[in-house]
Amino acid sequence: MKVFISPQEWQQHTSRIVNINVNRTDKFHIYASIVLYTALHACETWKSTASICNTMDVFHRRCIRKILGLSWQDRVTNEKLMRRSGMQALSEMVQTRRLRLAGHVLRLPDVRHAHVAMTWIPESGRRTSDRPQMTWRTSFKEDLHRMNLTYHGARRAANDKHRWRNLVAQCPVPDRRN
Repeated sequence: MKVFISPQEWQQHTSRIVNINVNRTDKFHIYASIVLYTALHACETWKSTASICNTMDVFHRRCIRKILGLSWQDRVTNEKLMRRSGMQALSEMVQTRRLRLAGHVLRLPDVRHAHVAMTWIPESGRRTSDRPQMTWRTSFKEDLHRMNLTYHGARRAANDKHRWRNLVAQCPVPDRRN
């Protein structure tokens, strides 16, 4: 799983984006089409921990600050930075994509492997102790909890694509300060 682009790739793309004589809107379009496309590859399948989300958001804000020509000395808050750029936080983008994938999987027939994996429980009832506690399914359950949905309610909602899209668009973003 490739979570982030390498520093060499970022340096190469940054120098091209920042140094070209193009307006900021076009720079953000280039950033979204090259850097974000690479950084968010297959993000629908990532688990979502506070540490991972924080790392992604810090990377994203650092890139935006570089494009806007801001340094830490300018004392621009993260909220003002995101408003000025007109972009979402990466953690929000990942959450939206994960929910869109989940809606697709929930609409699949019960016999499809992806759908079976959503409800599968190990024979012993628990995973072994050396396995990570946070899984994709746990992230999905947290997303459903934030949306005030149960699994069966989500399945009913996902069968109506328009309703599911509206639910995903209205999904509250978690407060990861704690």
